[in-house]
Amino acid sequence: MASILQRLRRWRSARRRARFLTDYQSAVSDVGLTLQAQATQSTATYVRENMAQVQSVDTWRAVHDRAIAEVSLQDGLCLEFGVYSGTTANYIAAQRDWTVNGFDSFEGLPEPWRDGYDTAAFARQTPPSVSKAVTLHTGWFADTLPQFLTQVPAGQPVAYLHIDSDLYSSARTVLTLLADRLMPGAVIVFDEYFNYTGWEDGEFRAFQEFIAETGKRYRYLTYNRTHQQVALVMC
Repeated sequence: MASILQRLRRWRSARRRARFLTDYQSAVSDVGLTLQAQATQSTATYVRENMAQVQSVDTWRAVHDRAIAEVSLQDGLCLEFGVYSGTTANYIAAQRDWTVNGFDSFEGLPEPWRDGYDTAAFARQTPPSVSKAVTLHTGWFADTLPQFLTQVPAGQPVAYLHIDSDLYSSARTVLTLLADRLMPGAVIVFDEYFNYTGWEDGEFRAFQEFIAETGKRYRYLTYNRTHQQVALVMC
């Protein structure tokens, strides 16, 4: 009986070792994991060089909480670009007495973004259910945003801007069209600023080009150390 138990223990131990070896081999040969590790490393370098004194958080809600607390332009616009399920729009709307204007085509991405997110990713058959404090503007940003801006007072600043467009091109469109309204005090939250493969060519690039072209200044408020969100305020 003891001999049988010993053989059983050895068999189980061998199976555990084999399973561990298989899992290890899968992990070290997973290109996606390696690419993410490299993206996280380059993000950490950027944080060390540009955000060393910025206090981080670990959830997207905490990023918005910190950003919303910084809002100073009381009569400014609150805008979100990339609504999808409406979860974030509803959250932002619940934090203050304001109207969130949400922009989305609901047709998904107009072009491929990165691995796993091809054209039409995030498409929905119908717009999401949103709170009464959220107004949806359905269509492509280049069409709906100019039309919206003709309906609000000229010069009304942006108080809070959430860019969840994923794509460089979409973020550039938004920033370019809102350039004159992004005054000192405007708070911007990017949902995919860094910490993913190719982040240097996404929303991050769109914003840095915008800054270089306009000469505007900003300072970072916070970032999600386990994901991709970053909040900043224009100076």
